Amino acid sequence: MRRLKKVILTTGGTGGHIYPALSVAEGLKKRGIDVLFVGTSIRMEKDIVPKAGFRFIGLDIAPPRTIKNIFGYLKGVIKGIGIVWKEKPDVIIGFGNYISIPVLIGGVLFRKKLYLQEQNANLGGTNKLFYRFAKKIFLAFEKTYDDIPMKYQMKCLVTGNPLREEIYSINCHEERERLKVENNEKILLITGGSLGAKEINDAVLKNWDRILEDKNIRLYWATGEKNYDDIVKNINRTKIQDTVRPYFENMINIMAAADLVVCRAGALTISEIIQLGKPAIVVPYNSIKVGQYANGKLLKDVGAALMYKNSEANLAIEKAFELLENQSELDSMKINIRNLKKENAVEKIIESLDIWRN
Repeated sequence: MRRLKKVILTTGGTGGHIYPALSVAEGLKKRGIDVLFVGTSIRMEKDIVPKAGFRFIGLDIAPPRTIKNIFGYLKGVIKGIGIVWKEKPDVIIGFGNYISIPVLIGGVLFRKKLYLQEQNANLGGTNKLFYRFAKKIFLAFEKTYDDIPMKYQMKCLVTGNPLREEIYSINCHEERERLKVENNEKILLITGGSLGAKEINDAVLKNWDRILEDKNIRLYWATGEKNYDDIVKNINRTKIQDTVRPYFENMINIMAAADLVVCRAGALTISEIIQLGKPAIVVPYNSIKVGQYANGKLLKDVGAALMYKNSEANLAIEKAFELLENQSELDSMKINIRNLKKENAVEKIIESLDIWRN
């Protein structure tokens, strides 16, 4: 009996790494590939991945910043190498983060076919370590070529970020009808991601009276889990059509219906905005390590978004009110964002894997 082809996907830590990997996992599963996901036993992937129906192995590792963590990490590397030896995958795909290093080392040692996927505009640390060994590097954005030496650039393929399948068939008008949006209503979506963004939340609270007064603006505000209770205490009342939640499970449906999105500049959020063609105001998280500034700048540079610093979050919210009254500027941003749109990244990535020949 012919053995099923097997692919190991490895990453973890944040939704920005995990969800692109899961989108690829779903695509592989549909094609009859045996998928194994390797992450950590302490971060969010340990719950998300098994819940999505995939076999999962968690390494007991944390960022190697203390002596204790360094020793734990070295044990994790040995375990990661052992997983590659035992599982004998046809292909390994790393989606970045320190979590993927142990399995990628195993892949190099046992000469497995290695692939890397980079979600951000700038190449992350782990992918910088391993691009020399990869058969292909799947890039979300053209800009990432700048971080890769010329002699390795032929390995790169710009696919966009792998997104959930349903985003490619979502219809803006249908989503507005589902939400019963009136013709004169403008939908403003404000989100700081699953963790929330304190600066954005504080700016919304500062402008709360304006939101209450403007009957033509319908607000969907995702505050983040840890900020939600305090925010609700600070809001004395809301308009009946406004919705304040810790997070929206149907975020892409609301984003599809929105006239304007105010958000951080995480790679996945930026890719969803591009795919749905939405005007945006971005307030990047200001740590250079996270790479959000470069992600936001991609939209800003083509005239598809305005960008503000963390310290200017209040200006960002004030500008949102102005923009919602300026339909021609919103239309112009929608046209500009089309230049960044890519085809279905999951299909492009899967088709590029060297596993389809007998």
